[in-house]
Amino acid sequence: MSEAKGMVINMSLGSYWEIINLKNYRRLWIAQMLSGFGNSLYFVSLMWLVWNGTKSTLHSGFFAILYDVPQLLLGLWIGVVINRFSLKHVMVFSDLIRALGVIIVITCYFLDLLTINVLYIAIFIEGFMLVINRPANNAILPQIVPKDKLETANATTQISNRLVNVSGYGLAGVIVATVGALFSIIFNAISFLVSAFLINKIDKVVSLNKKKNSLVMDFKEGFKYLKQEPAIIIIFSIGILMNVGGAPITVLGPAYAEKIVNAGATGYGVLQATWLVGIALGAFFIGYLNTKKLWVTLGLGFCLQGVAQLAFALSNHLYLSMFFILIHGCFMSVANIPLFSFLQRYVPREQLTHVFSILGTLVMVVNPLAFAASGFLAEHIGIRLSYVLGSLLPLVASILIILPPWLRKADKSMTKEEVSI
Repeated sequence: MSEAKGMVINMSLGSYWEIINLKNYRRLWIAQMLSGFGNSLYFVSLMWLVWNGTKSTLHSGFFAILYDVPQLLLGLWIGVVINRFSLKHVMVFSDLIRALGVIIVITCYFLDLLTINVLYIAIFIEGFMLVINRPANNAILPQIVPKDKLETANATTQISNRLVNVSGYGLAGVIVATVGALFSIIFNAISFLVSAFLINKIDKVVSLNKKKNSLVMDFKEGFKYLKQEPAIIIIFSIGILMNVGGAPITVLGPAYAEKIVNAGATGYGVLQATWLVGIALGAFFIGYLNTKKLWVTLGLGFCLQGVAQLAFALSNHLYLSMFFILIHGCFMSVANIPLFSFLQRYVPREQLTHVFSILGTLVMVVNPLAFAASGFLAEHIGIRLSYVLGSLLPLVASILIILPPWLRKADKSMTKEEVSI
């Protein structure tokens, strides 16, 4: 039995190597790793600057809100615009603008003009460009990777990005505490410029909209398609519960590190890094297990996320908190990767960016309210109880996934699609 398991793992590792050897995917992969490492340093540095400058969870919540507000402004219609351009050009443009936003922060730092408002503007620019970059990034994979390798490609991207983010988050706290935040910010600007160069070298990527319909017509076609696929909307609607429940992890991290486990900036970076290690481990296992039962995978992922967050909320020690946040991150990947692979296989290419942008908005539309609520609740009922309340939502979501039959029907539809390919 052990030999059989070994064969499965070796075959899986061979599949990962085969994906990396694809020239276009390799360029995208390296670009994502560089920008991911820089952005992890950047985000921790800015979040800590906000907390250190205000000592307010309300400001931390508002900072996180600004990161997601662009999704509300652009998400429903940006996909039909992206479809009219080469996806790589869209991604290059977004990387260059993101670099410009970081350069603004650097300039203000040297001119002694770095205020809380500048930090708000910087994170808003980053969120704005991410709304453009994310659906293009999700939709470009079927153009550069064979469909039967999408699960492995998504797992490879998830693993590598999370691992480099781990090093970024782990180093960020140390860098902030020793040499200051400027190094992290400068590195992030450089990483975006290099990422833009590498993505521009990707070939054989074209516009997805060959009909050149009007924007209004493309917009209506996207919603018409979604009406015919209610299972997709239901899946992402349940995903909203996970986003709301996990909001305290994003917003209250600095306050949790300082007040609950008494670990300061270094502890915040370590906890974030540990969370990303869990996400990477979950991605690796889901990549070689290649489960076919989506309802089982999502139900398990949601349930154990909730249990892990509840344990994290009750922990008083850094090492225990690291363990529980590791489990939380692991089962995030167990749910997320099969979900994205399902969409990339099932949705027609000309609808991919539109579907990803619309459904991304449906999932993210509640995030600003969830972030604000997390900050508000932490001020009034405490940090620990805010995490406890958040942990209940993924537990409810797991029940909604397991009991009704609709997701088991979606499993059958996905299987039919894979057979037809």
